[in-house]
Amino acid sequence: MRIGVFGGSFNPVHRGHLRLARAALSTLDLDRVIFVPSFQNPLKKNEELLPAQLRIRLLRIAVKAIRGASVSLCEIERRGPSFTVDTLKYFRRRFGSQAALYFLTGADTLKTIDRWKSVDEIFKLCRLVVMTRPRYALEKTSKPVVRVSFAALAYSSTEVRARLRRGQTVAGMVPRGTERALVNYFDKLNKGGLKSKHSRKLI
Repeated sequence: MRIGVFGGSFNPVHRGHLRLARAALSTLDLDRVIFVPSFQNPLKKNEELLPAQLRIRLLRIAVKAIRGASVSLCEIERRGPSFTVDTLKYFRRRFGSQAALYFLTGADTLKTIDRWKSVDEIFKLCRLVVMTRPRYALEKTSKPVVRVSFAALAYSSTEVRARLRRGQTVAGMVPRGTERALVNYFDKLNKGGLKSKHSRKLI
């Protein structure tokens, strides 16, 4: 079995995440791709996270559009910083030694990869797949990475959140069925019905 592990904060999930997953499924001939939302990225400790339950709900709606996609809560349930090596160990135990694990990530990852916990062990547990735009100049690394080029969308979760804070539409940027929940959340946040400090907490 060939399994793609797609980790990230998905803060929130947007159409670019789904395009990446579809490209990985097709190009790498994966049997399935598993979205793994993080509880806290150890390299982004100051990141303002949407509530975990909201991120999970949106992901579960989003993955319905992709055959072979699912959501794992292993990092959310573990709480604390989400280390890639621990997540890969979890999936290795779950699927056994015969499964081929492919960890899907973006090109920016290569800038911080030497700071990852147990980075050498990570490369023993999986193939690291860098998903990037065609002709994008990758950061030089001595690590054995697999490059997959695809037509990435030119926006991020940060931009989606910024537009929602300003009361602007995110139609076409987020997966079908997720926009209303996001708008409702930010409406309450903008009107003071929610405290931004609570956005990190699991509710």
